[in-house]
Order: sequence, then structure tokens, then C-alpha cells
Amino acid sequence: TMKKPLLLITFFIIFILSLSIIQVGTSSKLSTTGIELEEMQSQINKYKKENMILEEKVLENSALINISKKAKKLGFIQSRSQIYLSNPLPFALGNSQR
Repeated sequence: TMKKPLLLITFFIIFILSLSIIQVGTSSKLSTTGIELEEMQSQINKYKKENMILEEKVLENSALINISKKAKKLGFIQSRSQIYLSNPLPFALGNSQR
């Protein structure tokens, strides 16, 4: 009869130690995950800022005045004469008119 309480106490001690080890492992994993999450969030913010800068550059470079300046630098000239087609030109309809 003396063995039962001793066996029960031993079981509870092992059980509590096991739970403590599991808690330490889980806490360590959670803190590592938290650090990784923070690093990822930092990268997301960095890429958002970079994306905003690139969007501004796209808007700036696609402005008509900038396109015009770049065209002049490349040797393009603005045509002063305009050509209008008053009669539509014929076009091929495919194999149906053979």
C-alpha cells in the first residue's frame, strides 16, 4: 500500500517536468517566430516604400512633357503637317471572296 502513493507522486513529478519542458520549448519557438514575423514585417514596409518611389518615377517619366523632352534628345521631331484619309482604304476580307 505504500507503493501506490510513492508511484503516484513519482508520476506527477514526471508529468509536471514533462509539461515544463514542453512549455520552455513552445515559448522558445514562439519567440523565434515573433522575431521572424517582425523581420518579415520590416521587409514588407521596405518594399512598400520602394514601390511608392518606383510609382512616382513611373508617373514622372510618363508625363507628356518628359516624353517630349526625351524624344527631342533622341532626335525625333514634331511633325507640322497632318495627313487625313478621307476615303477608307480597302482591306483584305480573307478567303471568303475568292
